[in-house]
Amino acid sequence: MSASGTFPGTLGGSQTPREGLAPAKPSLPHAIRATPASASGRWITSPLSDLVWFQGSVLAGVALLIVFLLAPPLLAAPIAAQPALLALLLWGILFDGTHVVGTYARSYLAPTPGERAGLPGVWSLAVFAIGPLAAVADWATGGVVFPYFLQAALLWAYYHLVRQHWGFVALYRRKSQDDPTPARLDEAFLWLGCLYPFVRFSLTPAFATTGLPVLLPAGAMAIARHLLDGAVALAAVALAAAWIRRGGARRLGPKHLFVAIVIVFHLATFALLENLLEITATLTIFHNLQYHRIVWQYEVGKGRRPLGGLVPYLAAGLALGVVWYGPRVLGSHLAGPGLLRNVLLGVGWGVAFHHYLIDARIWRLRRAPAVAHAIDGGAARPATVKILS
Repeated sequence: MSASGTFPGTLGGSQTPREGLAPAKPSLPHAIRATPASASGRWITSPLSDLVWFQGSVLAGVALLIVFLLAPPLLAAPIAAQPALLALLLWGILFDGTHVVGTYARSYLAPTPGERAGLPGVWSLAVFAIGPLAAVADWATGGVVFPYFLQAALLWAYYHLVRQHWGFVALYRRKSQDDPTPARLDEAFLWLGCLYPFVRFSLTPAFATTGLPVLLPAGAMAIARHLLDGAVALAAVALAAAWIRRGGARRLGPKHLFVAIVIVFHLATFALLENLLEITATLTIFHNLQYHRIVWQYEVGKGRRPLGGLVPYLAAGLALGVVWYGPRVLGSHLAGPGLLRNVLLGVGWGVAFHHYLIDARIWRLRRAPAVAHAIDGGAARPATVKILS
């Protein structure tokens, strides 16, 4: 996102899993209309900045992938001093928690009333109760409910994550008015490349150890994997033929680099790791860094800094990360199987769910053209706004 069914439920803060910006939920993706290209051409900010933050942030995911490959397998025993567990905790505090604060800095905590218009009201806090209620129902029914809650949460997290990536693809399309390929073709490539490893992993013995509902009997999984491989290969060939026919190969650029990086990274992560939480953290850290950059760029375009500056921004992010991921990862692991563990996981998922709801609202550029103008403005004058308060 497994060595034990203890961990899938801690999946996804961000998922993943768009993130970045996230049918959808018309986040940054479908919301983007073509506008005149800036001095940076087909890049969202500039070649160097994009390569560092939007494409290059995959290196953080590669580093975390290597950490998990080298670390001993994550044990279900209530032992805190496990390298993989500590790596997960640090990822949650330093990256996932801070990126969720970016969402709130861009919405509820923004200084102007217009930024808060249309945001979910108090009713949205009900999502925090979904997980604990599922935990109690699971306890009352002898362990029937919570695995399905975790499965649904995982699917939402991954959908959210891919939608965030599509948001950046849409931003690149917006910068390239002469792009010969239709948006639906780009979207099909991205979803095929990301869904294929996800679905294939759900058909492996590793997924069967997670405690989540399995799709097929064990004896049918190998055949299903082969059928899936063949179907995806045919679909990829068909999409490639359509892309070439529409002239896509004649106009390569940063959009294609981004899509290639996302797909290859997803394929590699699902192929090399077997623990769902480790998969989730590895894929999501890539998005976490992208999201920080786009939030900062938007705020710069508004002539301000998130939460007033880098120091308060990071301080708030770290505080949320500790409060969120301390119980979600460390607390649930030490609690062991049972009601307490599930309640902690459920509350943790509530934070993720609320983030998904807000993120689905704040990047709807078609409905709010000022958002697109702010992103463009942030790219045009990054040096004019101080980072530190």
